[in-house]
Amino acid sequence: MPAFQDLQLRSSREIPAVPHSPERAPSRIHSVLLALMAVLALSSCTTSAWMVAEQPVADPDSERVLSETTFFHPVITPTSQNPVLSMELVTERALLYNMHLVSERHIQQYRPRYGYMALGLSGMAMGLYLSNSSVIDADRLSGRERAMLNIASLSIGAASYLTMKPKGEARPAGEQRLLQEIGTRVFQDTIPVRPPANNQALLTITRGTETLVDERPLPFSDNTVSMHLGKEMDIRRLPATDTTGIHVRIDYRDVGYERHLALTDFMQEFLEVTESNVPLRTSPATLSTNIIRHVGSESRFPFLSDVDDRWYRILRSDGPAYIRKEHSRRIWQVADTARIGDQVVLPDQVVFGDLEIERSLPDNRRANPDAIAVVIVNGDYRDPLQLLPNASRTARLTRRYLSQVLGFYSDNIRVFENVTASEMEQLIQESDSLMIGGRYLSENESDLFVYYYGHGLTYSDNSFFLVPVDYDPGAGNRGLIPLKDLLDAVSAMNARHTVTVLDTDWSRSSVFGHDADAGVRILTAETEAFQALMTGLPDRAAVYWAAGPGQFSGPYSGNNGRRGYPYDIFTWYFFHGLKDGLRTTGALESYLERNVTFTSRRLLDRAQDPGFAGNRNLILVPDRREGE
Repeated sequence: MPAFQDLQLRSSREIPAVPHSPERAPSRIHSVLLALMAVLALSSCTTSAWMVAEQPVADPDSERVLSETTFFHPVITPTSQNPVLSMELVTERALLYNMHLVSERHIQQYRPRYGYMALGLSGMAMGLYLSNSSVIDADRLSGRERAMLNIASLSIGAASYLTMKPKGEARPAGEQRLLQEIGTRVFQDTIPVRPPANNQALLTITRGTETLVDERPLPFSDNTVSMHLGKEMDIRRLPATDTTGIHVRIDYRDVGYERHLALTDFMQEFLEVTESNVPLRTSPATLSTNIIRHVGSESRFPFLSDVDDRWYRILRSDGPAYIRKEHSRRIWQVADTARIGDQVVLPDQVVFGDLEIERSLPDNRRANPDAIAVVIVNGDYRDPLQLLPNASRTARLTRRYLSQVLGFYSDNIRVFENVTASEMEQLIQESDSLMIGGRYLSENESDLFVYYYGHGLTYSDNSFFLVPVDYDPGAGNRGLIPLKDLLDAVSAMNARHTVTVLDTDWSRSSVFGHDADAGVRILTAETEAFQALMTGLPDRAAVYWAAGPGQFSGPYSGNNGRRGYPYDIFTWYFFHGLKDGLRTTGALESYLERNVTFTSRRLLDRAQDPGFAGNRNLILVPDRREGE
């Protein structure tokens, strides 16, 4: 009996009773799992990888100059509207580069595959629960077995999380590495030549056997020489029967440029009234009912056509008219000296409304009553060589499209022509005071449209300016309006959407690149500075510009004497795209990129690449049906 009792006591000491609560451990596990699942569901990750680019790049350190040629390059050719010849002194270099494959670092963002993750986390939760509860009598498992089961469960959860899905496209990080060399390539690089201070070119103009200008010094502005042909020759008018052209020669050291110009290249044919009180008529007939008005002697009008042996057809400011031959004579005259007597419309500018871009427009009037537009058009510059003869007509066209196509109320369209520096500064400083019908702009209702037509200028520090009409080229950057000030003012406006159009160029740039086979364009510091200026626009903004740094915004006419339109190429296609029903900013950008670049190459044989930055989904042309 004692032995039996002793056995019972030893058993009691060897197997003590341990209280077991199967509920507490799973409860803690559930809490941890729920927190972990929430964290994983909201998390993502990024990776980076080096990828070989499709196109090889030139090694800038391997540059070798094969040849250099210095010459005068025409940048403004004379027309009957603008008898100005402007030449740039440039050097074209053939550069040999070693070409390398290049790898670029790209960043890829990933997000979890939520279906896989939910399935994996469920398996993980089940494994952890089973290994830490009494459901499968886990108390019988050894410590090693329980650890193995926990590790397996956690591995299932981790694997489901790591099976991620790429989020969007891989983004370039801007880092490059040159790989092996694969050959060489020759690039053509055209750079301006800046003569030393006070250096001058020599201008000679002959007409037939007569020397009109004999080696007159022409000062350089940066690397450019310009001349107004009418003023240089002191020719104001010639009889219409005289058709002898002129020969222009420019010399600078061992560089020369020659060109023959017909009178039609820089003069216009006008009809001059030779008697007093001469009637202008609506038709070629002598009737008392068809008289428009009477004009005095020496009044001049653009000549249109020779109707018959008694009548000439001329052009007044408001349309065609007829005059008897016996009261008038035909003459050649320089464009800017022809505005005498009655108001004159230039002969190759048809009456406003006759061109396809000016008529038969979509009718969206009053479709956007809460929008406001600011139009700045500069054409009458102090320097006569910088006159923009199409400025007033461009202002009129812009107003018509804003009112009829874009749906702006006429009272909400503010047009400013020939604005001085102080006036432009005031416009920018007071931009936040724009009002519609006595109330300020609203970020929920009001659209803002800003259109600038005029000259632009790139300064030596790669900063960009708008040029007021009273700018003095000798004043440096004083009197210029920083482009950044205008962009910042527009971005700060309390408007729903803002669209800014810069119908200008930056052709007086200090550095520009060009490559002969229209291949890869080498970015200059100037181009990079311009792109940096246009980045960071708010999502509600869009900006268009007519040409890139170092490029000219050309007229819609040809170097071959082809009669063109009284607008610039960018102007023509910007509004033509709106007329054709392109409603969004992105659609219009694609249209401009296709047509402006191609037309400039075809007509002027030079690059002009319009640009765009900002939101491509803004609505330019409202749909009246949506408003209804």
